[in-house]
Amino acid sequence: MSLPGYYIPLKKAVDDYLKEQGLTVSDVVAVMDEDRESIAESLRKRCAISLRTERLLLERLTSKQLNMLIFVIQVFYIINMGGVYKGFIIYPERSSVVSGQKVTEEGLRLVLKALGFPSLEQA
Repeated sequence: MSLPGYYIPLKKAVDDYLKEQGLTVSDVVAVMDEDRESIAESLRKRCAISLRTERLLLERLTSKQLNMLIFVIQVFYIINMGGVYKGFIIYPERSSVVSGQKVTEEGLRLVLKALGFPSLEQA
């Protein structure tokens, strides 16, 4: 998919952010929780999702992927109220991902797809 020049794909924004900070994905997830229950609690704090969706996330994603997902949601969608990175609108757009202060079910699906993580659709 080709985006207009005023958009930046989420994955590209994440990669650039980590590079600029001198971090790798491993650096980020190394300081995060590996306990699945703690990860689930972090997701519940940031996402308005059903128990079914939560279970699917825990089944289909590794702890590393889950922690990266939480990091991306927090940095690029929760605290970044403008939904912009370096003057570019992050795609998927914040308005499509967040309602209030939490990521919606559909927003979560968009973020998972943008990051190249397994989908929540039935296999």
